[in-house]
Amino acid sequence: MKPYSLILFDYDGTLCDSREAILTTFERTFRYYQEPVPPAETLHQVVSHGLIMPEAFRVLKPGLTPEEITEWVTTYRNLYDQDAYHLVKPFPGAQELLAHLQERGKTLVVMSNKGIRSIEMSLDYLGFSPYLTLSLGDGSPLLTGLDKKPNPISYTQVIQPRFAPIPAASTLMIGDTTMDIQYANNCGIDSCWAAYGFGSAEAIRPLKPTYEVNVLVELKKIIE
Repeated sequence: MKPYSLILFDYDGTLCDSREAILTTFERTFRYYQEPVPPAETLHQVVSHGLIMPEAFRVLKPGLTPEEITEWVTTYRNLYDQDAYHLVKPFPGAQELLAHLQERGKTLVVMSNKGIRSIEMSLDYLGFSPYLTLSLGDGSPLLTGLDKKPNPISYTQVIQPRFAPIPAASTLMIGDTTMDIQYANNCGIDSCWAAYGFGSAEAIRPLKPTYEVNVLVELKKIIE
């Protein structure tokens, strides 16, 4: 193994367990529109695939127009930001790991498809913000007009230029879904599958992540 200097973390299912918050907000969104809530199995599948929110609603509510999807996504995010972030729980050792890596001089970045306002509220609530150099998500000004993961454009046009002294060979992407591992593959950087998160081995192992961890604290040995 080699040491890494730039660490890209996915958020949901990687640094924190937000499944309850996501599922609760999906249910609240459907009730807001007085529509039947999809079966729990369907909701769990959407979460495990790491779909971006518009794609999630295309699966959960086929037939929505593009305009309606935009409205539903906005409603979901407003409901989430009201209080759902209180349901988010850090995975064991998350804060200690971030603090340790920062002390070791690592550059820590959150790279997520989640709405940036939700990310920032959650980071502040959980006490993660002081350890991060940059947080990127849907709605970040730096990502305006750019495609989301797994498209590598956010890495090539934002992250890589911003941290230019750090080569791709010293960069590691950590995530729990196919979106994250495929993103790393597309960027030409190493990846670590957070097997304790939301993704499934059947979907992710064929993508050949560089590493695999079953608990968050195992990352310390890999990164250093």
